[in-house]
Amino acid sequence: MRIIDITGPIYSGMWHYPPPYPETLIEEIPAPEWIEYPTYSWTFQMCCQSGTYLETSLHVDRDGPPLIDVPIEELFLRPAAVIRVSVEPLGRIEVEDLTSAAPEINPGEVIVVDTGWGSKWRDADFIENCPYFSRDAMYWILDREPFIFSADMPKFDSWDDPQEFFGRFFDDGVLLLAPVVNLAQIQADRGHIVALPMKVEQACAAPCRTLFIEDWQ
Repeated sequence: MRIIDITGPIYSGMWHYPPPYPETLIEEIPAPEWIEYPTYSWTFQMCCQSGTYLETSLHVDRDGPPLIDVPIEELFLRPAAVIRVSVEPLGRIEVEDLTSAAPEINPGEVIVVDTGWGSKWRDADFIENCPYFSRDAMYWILDREPFIFSADMPKFDSWDDPQEFFGRFFDDGVLLLAPVVNLAQIQADRGHIVALPMKVEQACAAPCRTLFIEDWQ
């Protein structure tokens, strides 16, 4: 069994979506005077869509479920398929890119698309220049009926060339898990995902520690 941590690190000043999404800020706080021995603590300021996060349809629909309502057992050792595609910065992923590389995919699994973009996690253009999915490509993915869809990009759609597939994405009840990293370390095209988000009430999303497990018996 091999365990690959595909969670991107959260750090102060890291990439974040444009305002009103806040910058991530991690600061050490002073030691409290009411404790006699030295202690060290930090505060975190960040959006629920920070780092690698899991998200429900509440992001676009007020009647959608908060993430905390997703049963945790549904997020543990979920079978997953990995599709590896080659695409340039700002490139559009087409159906043919997926079908030529896809392993066996069954309804209710996790689909993970590896473009290599996760290696740019700390780069200044991580958001602005990432690839995106064509409408037909995303519809092909949704036709596979995944429980979770994941990729190593911080945007699935283009802000300059909108493909407008998120209506169906969330109407289908698919959970979004992104962006992930270290996909090049995965040797198999199938495995299992463990995705454990922070237990936050009300929110549509939360940072999520995510593992890919190969050869689980």
